[in-house]
Amino acid sequence: MQRSIESLRRLNIGCGPHHALERWWNVDIRAFNGVDQVMDVSEPWPFGDLELIYAEHFLEHLEPRGTLAFLSHALGALQVGGRIRLSTPSLEWVVRTHYTFDADEQKQRLQTFATNRAFHGWGHQFLYSRALLEWLLAGLGFSDVSFPEYGESETEELVGIERHGGLSRSGGFPSVWIVEAVRGIDATGTPAEVEATFVENFIKYVESGH
Repeated sequence: MQRSIESLRRLNIGCGPHHALERWWNVDIRAFNGVDQVMDVSEPWPFGDLELIYAEHFLEHLEPRGTLAFLSHALGALQVGGRIRLSTPSLEWVVRTHYTFDADEQKQRLQTFATNRAFHGWGHQFLYSRALLEWLLAGLGFSDVSFPEYGESETEELVGIERHGGLSRSGGFPSVWIVEAVRGIDATGTPAEVEATFVENFIKYVESGH
């Protein structure tokens, strides 16, 4: 029997060819095997009243305007009390593990190359710190923003859901931030103010070629 999003109410974003989930509606921008629906999640969504939205190692591949659009659509598609869970590389961990400030100059040179090589190789557009993730989700209108441990959640369907490998720590920072948030009764964020902050501090420099 053909599955439908109306019966599942759980959306797995950016599943790619290897991370489709059973009992979830699997979405990607490309038609990989296991993808239930091909769509660009920065464009308006064709469904709503979702219970859960999950996106693992996805947010960092969007340029900031795409991130803002994706999260705004996600908020609008969730039912009141619906939950989003995001997994994204930790900026704090990347800095601590890829560059040693007190190393000798030769090592610092090699680490500089390695850091840039990794960033380009991963195809990342923007990396997030915990502080920015919390501010971003709250500013867009989500409530109850929390940072559970890798593989853990108070929501049964989200326990052990990660598929991209394990977690490491450096200096107290995890390699991946896991963040959850909820659509409250009054989802009254200020997306215009959030976008203005991104424009002022990042987007205008990128668009001007800096």
